[in-house]
Amino acid sequence: MENHKHTHLIQKIKMKTFMPTLSLLLIIGGNLSAQSTAGDSLFNTLQVHNIYINFSQGNYWALLQNNKAYDDANDSSTYIPAQVIIDGTTIDSVGIQFKGNSSYYNYPSNKKPFTLSFNEYLPGQKYNGLKNINLNNLYQDPSFMREKMFLDFCQQKAIYAPRANYTRLYINGNYWGLYIMVERITKTFLKDRFGDNDDNLWKGDNGTSACANLKYYGTMSSYYNCYELKTNEPANDWSKLVNLTYQINMTTNAQFRDSVEAVMNTNSFIRAWAGYNLFVDFDSYPYRFIHNYYIYHDSITNKFQWIVWDVSTAFGMDVPMTIPQIENISVLYITPNATDRPLCNRMLADSIYKDTYLQTICSFANNDFLSTVLNPKIDSIYNLIKNDVYADPLKMYSNQNFDDNINIDINVSGIDYAGLKSFISNRSASVLTELNTLGYTNCPAIWTGVTDQNNLTKTDFNIYPNPASEAFTVSYNFDITAQVIFSLYDVFGRKVSEHKINSGQSIGIQNVNSGIYFYKATIEEEIISTGKLIVQ
Repeated sequence: MENHKHTHLIQKIKMKTFMPTLSLLLIIGGNLSAQSTAGDSLFNTLQVHNIYINFSQGNYWALLQNNKAYDDANDSSTYIPAQVIIDGTTIDSVGIQFKGNSSYYNYPSNKKPFTLSFNEYLPGQKYNGLKNINLNNLYQDPSFMREKMFLDFCQQKAIYAPRANYTRLYINGNYWGLYIMVERITKTFLKDRFGDNDDNLWKGDNGTSACANLKYYGTMSSYYNCYELKTNEPANDWSKLVNLTYQINMTTNAQFRDSVEAVMNTNSFIRAWAGYNLFVDFDSYPYRFIHNYYIYHDSITNKFQWIVWDVSTAFGMDVPMTIPQIENISVLYITPNATDRPLCNRMLADSIYKDTYLQTICSFANNDFLSTVLNPKIDSIYNLIKNDVYADPLKMYSNQNFDDNINIDINVSGIDYAGLKSFISNRSASVLTELNTLGYTNCPAIWTGVTDQNNLTKTDFNIYPNPASEAFTVSYNFDITAQVIFSLYDVFGRKVSEHKINSGQSIGIQNVNSGIYFYKATIEEEIISTGKLIVQ
């Protein structure tokens, strides 16, 4: 009877004092987005949007092609203007350009990938808070889902990565096909995730160079051809990146962990690494090619954050192995020349980092990377996009290829493509078996701070000061006799402390190390608030 009363009171609180449901995404090491963030209308709900690009230039295609050739030769970025209509909203003077490498040059039709820059000609112009978006053409993906599945997994598991969704693209009124719309890593992305965008962002490749391996090269200029500085270019200060690589490579084994922890949110990398391995996305730092990532020096924490980028090879694409070999790749596998991946190599040689990585991949494999979890999502996406895929006049693969590859392996023109569902089933079994032999079984889910966006409502529940040093105060504005439980977690999802609290109560943190923590407030195990606490 008492429990029923408290449940009823919680429902009354939700109806009377909770603010309207908001998109709430808490990313490990990052910022709590309790308010709307840029791009929510495009990315927060699984749907197929509509984008119309209307060019007034009769020779627009030749202009786009010429600009692409010029930009690739001169490391520049050239657009042409067009009118864009997104879900009925018209945006004039939007910059349009082709993008991509293999997805542009090797795609066998005119379904080329695009970048849309809303503020290219009208400074300050945005759409839903975004200055630009990418439209990817799903190159080498008969399923149309590889990129979407992995990026959604990243969002759910607190791995820094762009969001993605689908759109029908029309050019001058003609249906051009189904595209995947992907968020770009810009200052807007940084502000939304980290609460800060003033520091330096590097992209982990620069043109055709293959040296963004986080090795220590000494002089600052030695890094210029390996990485691309994306923010604060006029200052051209690479000293923090140089120092990061020094701490990774030049410290003793005894110093390594403390040295790297001082300059990097290592959990942001470890979680991404676990995701890369499970999805066999080997066009990534630990594996075949040394690119497709960003690192951002977050000035709030004074540490580097790892950001995943370009996951189009997920589900074992472009890996020179058979599908069974791909599905059974070891969780401890890194590129054969391990010294070329010093961050992975040294972490696996460190007992604590190795354990953290294995605990993370074990948690993902036992709770998230499972057919019972992912297959319903695949079915949902399939039912959403199938008619648009069938109607796509410029796609690389047949409708039968699309239908088959959802479930089973297919071979098209001598190339094998792992079936999504068969891959998940076989990869999951292989990983769980290997983890069992390594002594990692039934790892519990790590609380990441990511809460079900459909069910969570936000109260006027606050903690202050934040950042805090000696103590912080918890306050909330609702009247209930049931006990509020306040739990604090570190960035690895481990519980640091738990308190039964009342509004206005002060909680001491003198014995808590500085860094980012996450709190969860519950009433009878129902979450009423989550957030981030920075301890100085």
